[in-house]
Amino acid sequence: MLDHTLDSFDGITLELEKFRGTDDQLLTELCAVIALSRINLKRLIWVTLQGSLTRFISVFLDYGFIFHNCQGSTAVLVLKLQDSAYIPFSPTHTIGVGGFVLSEGELLCVKGHSASSNLKLPGGTVDRGEKIVDEVIREVYEETGITCKFSSVLGFATKSPVQFGYTDMYFVCELLALDRDISVKDTVEIKQAQWIDIDCYLNGDHSSPFNQQVVQMSLKKLGLAPVNQESYADPIAKQEIFWASA
Repeated sequence: MLDHTLDSFDGITLELEKFRGTDDQLLTELCAVIALSRINLKRLIWVTLQGSLTRFISVFLDYGFIFHNCQGSTAVLVLKLQDSAYIPFSPTHTIGVGGFVLSEGELLCVKGHSASSNLKLPGGTVDRGEKIVDEVIREVYEETGITCKFSSVLGFATKSPVQFGYTDMYFVCELLALDRDISVKDTVEIKQAQWIDIDCYLNGDHSSPFNQQVVQMSLKKLGLAPVNQESYADPIAKQEIFWASA
């Protein structure tokens, strides 16, 4: 029978990393696992197929498995054994960050290469597995050369659907500039970076109404600061907690 482990939600996860059999052998052992799982009132069967194991996808689809999510060369499939079983949805959002950096009455802004690009907050999309704090500091440095210290999350906006039908979440974070010497590192994405007088930015025509409103709302606001919470600690997963100041 196929190697498998039990989870805390009355489901099982198939472990195929050591399987070296044929399609027919897989089919026989899969039937046995499904039958035993039904007898034991299991709710879901999960399987992750990566690399060469993806050749078995058709076998699992023929037995009622459906795709849950795909990433690169890895496909995760799931079989519902009970009608009432809940299948958690796969990740459906992307996270973007913008750095609100105000120094000596001037706002740090960037502009892309396209003709329609206007002055906006430096930032980008949070990479998989990266913290918001680390990402926004890195993005601002790559796009402007300015080293910053994280202060707080000032606010966020969501939009759905966007690319691939996902929900986009955009977090605006206040950063404190540790220097003012601009030196664009990411010249592929960024055409120029500059400090601009805050009143000029808010009243000029070189920025979009959305970006102007974001900056206006960010002025003199107290955001959510990062805090340490021992009860939320995890030896494997990365965590972030932002909370309102007293």
